[in-house]
Amino acid sequence: MATARPGERRRDGRAPAGNRLSDLAGAAIIRMRNAALARAFDTWAYKQTLRGPMPDHMVLYPPELRPGRASAADALFQGRWFLPGGQVRAPGGSSPFAADPPSERWSEELHGFSWLRHFTTAHDANNGDAARRYAQKLVADWIETEGDWHEIAWRPQVIGRRLTSWVANGALIIDGTDLVYRSTLLRNMARQARHLARVASIAPAGEPRITAAMGLAFSGLCLSEGHKRLKKGVALLCRELDRQILADGGHVSRNPSAQLSILLDLLSLRDALSARRIEVPKPVQDAIDRMTPMLRFFRHGDGRLALFNGSTEGPDGAIDAALERDDAKGKPFGFAPHSGYQRLAAGPASLVMDTGAPPPGPFSHEAHAGCLSFEMSAGRARMIVNCGATKVLGPDWEAASRATAAHSTLVLADTSSARMLKGKISRTLLGARIMEGPVAVESRRNENEAGIWLETSHDGYVGLFGLLHCRRLFLSATGEDLRGEDRLETVGRTRARFWQHRYWQKPVEDPAFSIRFHIHPDARLSLAHDRTNVLVLLPNGDGWQFRARAEGGECEIAIEESVYLGSGDTTRRAEQIVVMGRVFRGEARVNWAWRRLSTRNAGHPKREDEEVPELPDLDLPPGE
Repeated sequence: MATARPGERRRDGRAPAGNRLSDLAGAAIIRMRNAALARAFDTWAYKQTLRGPMPDHMVLYPPELRPGRASAADALFQGRWFLPGGQVRAPGGSSPFAADPPSERWSEELHGFSWLRHFTTAHDANNGDAARRYAQKLVADWIETEGDWHEIAWRPQVIGRRLTSWVANGALIIDGTDLVYRSTLLRNMARQARHLARVASIAPAGEPRITAAMGLAFSGLCLSEGHKRLKKGVALLCRELDRQILADGGHVSRNPSAQLSILLDLLSLRDALSARRIEVPKPVQDAIDRMTPMLRFFRHGDGRLALFNGSTEGPDGAIDAALERDDAKGKPFGFAPHSGYQRLAAGPASLVMDTGAPPPGPFSHEAHAGCLSFEMSAGRARMIVNCGATKVLGPDWEAASRATAAHSTLVLADTSSARMLKGKISRTLLGARIMEGPVAVESRRNENEAGIWLETSHDGYVGLFGLLHCRRLFLSATGEDLRGEDRLETVGRTRARFWQHRYWQKPVEDPAFSIRFHIHPDARLSLAHDRTNVLVLLPNGDGWQFRARAEGGECEIAIEESVYLGSGDTTRRAEQIVVMGRVFRGEARVNWAWRRLSTRNAGHPKREDEEVPELPDLDLPPGE
């Protein structure tokens, strides 16, 4: 059995660690400290302290493992700066640093220069100098306008990403340049690195602090006078890896995209250290060894990431670039108890399910209310998905993608199972983190020659409705039969006392619920005339039939519009299967089933009067 991680959640329903009044006070103090530091850093006296020995060259260009796209470089050259956090159109060839940023997130992405890899790809692909000249112009523009000081551009995590990007794409922005430009660039990089050495440890908690530590380590490794910074950066990195990388290899944010991003940087650092014949620190190698199998865990049959807690499918080629450096090349495991996920795989089917509580407050800014949601692929085709996440289309889209209704799970009374901070002051100080949600999330798994059984539950609706959501799944050994049960049951008074009175209220009488199965946009759906079953046809020609039946009540099957945000920067029209019903006398139960049809019969559903088979007994054998 797996429950919420010890020390991170309380069974009494109190707000998660990081969301209490004391944390608001702490966040206010940090905000005032950062404002005071920003004023101090923008003074002539402080800027003189950044003077020092100037590196005369880059010792090493570490590998850039984030694949670039020539088409993206062309869009940037034409002034279409579509970055996480918003969209800006600047005149072609002009500097984007003079544009009004749509959000702080967009500004951080712009000043982080992660997009520089697209110009490297375009240069290598076209064997021309247009991409190189424009990239060097953008770097020179930045040094001239923001290289002295900029409140956002000089944040520790932004400096860390920029230095990492500049050294990884050093051949593009340095080779073949004149002495004046090259000296100016190296001198400015050294100034940034000296400042980063002082502030990296106060970067925001989570991936931003790892990014700051990584940039400090790369600056020490790749600039000719940086050996002291390398030692300091690696020490901070090892400390943060110990705090943020869980025992099963997942990241504390429970975001597969964060998992991939951190792993790519670690692999690049490991390769660079080896190239310099410097021993790779054990915490770095241990983190890589744990994170790589977890990346396989999150990979679907199409080679891309599962969409949970703010994740996207991942950049083209990035997952393969990481896994190519895995010597073990083992199969994904089935259960990640610390990260809170289950993976079921048999025959052509692979399924990943969220069976964990939301991450702790400081790490939940991108977390979703998707508890007990799952995604399923058949072969290389995705079938059941979550909607995904976007950071480009604005805050309304981002909020909608985090709601429970955007996930393939049960939604009670159109209410999300986890709630985000909404107060203006709270969001300003703490960000859009999870305010409250499931406290006790349990999962029990059993496997034998018949298949895999999974029994789960979460209490995210207990405080509002007094109802516990239980979900049971069975995947046959052939991978062609998936059966499930969603159940709502009233929590008794004995159990209700675990929730504080301020969260407990009289349950809503007979609320409505919907069980949603979002379908990938490449699949086609067809609802039977009697509305008893749905046929889903995948791009490979395979057909899957869905049926559902309510026990002790009625349910209705419908097909509704949905949206797919898997790429993170575009929307695709999609559809979803919705099973609707109502709680009756404090309980509800719906059995549903997915069955694979043979390819030649995919266009002909089974008999309309065929009954859904009973869900197998999910009780574990005695002693397990």
